[in-house]
Amino acid sequence: MKCPRCNQPATTFFRNAFTLQGVSFFRSAQGYLRCHHCGALLHVTGFGKKFWFLFIPTALALLLFIFLYRPLIAMIGMNATTAIWIGLVITIGGVFSVGLWKFAQVEAAKQDLHESTNPDV
Repeated sequence: MKCPRCNQPATTFFRNAFTLQGVSFFRSAQGYLRCHHCGALLHVTGFGKKFWFLFIPTALALLLFIFLYRPLIAMIGMNATTAIWIGLVITIGGVFSVGLWKFAQVEAAKQDLHESTNPDV
């Protein structure tokens, strides 16, 4: 995602995954972030089509795993099934973290009066 004001990458993957990106927790949960180059307040407005192409197969794979859970336990045992589940959760979490960062569409936020007087809220 590129900042619409400075045309630089608005954030890095690690900053996106592990920090609030220069805004409060409440603002971060609403999809706001600050560009780490110019400090502009940005708002995530959606995600590119490629993100949805990642989401649909992942949801289908999870549904398939849920339906095959009992037969998998019978075939390969509880420990192996649990290991597969943990591997799926870690892999899917990583893929979604990258997808949320890479395919986010951002625009410059319209700052309200409260935001312009106190940028950390």
